[in-house]
Amino acid sequence: MDSDIMMMPKVHQGKNIRRFRDILGIKQEILAVELNMTQQAVSKLEQKEVVDDETLNKVAGVLN
Repeated sequence: MDSDIMMMPKVHQGKNIRRFRDILGIKQEILAVELNMTQQAVSKLEQKEVVDDETLNKVAGVLN
């Protein structure tokens, strides 16, 4: 039975943040200001496969 279960592809949350940011035409610097962090921190955030819920919610709020 276990082999019948379809494996869901892993979601890379950082890449998704970058995709949404790019679609909206928002630069890392602008997102960084809105999140009260540095541009470098946003860059690192976009490289993370898993982003903590609190940060993810803040990003979602900024990107609507």
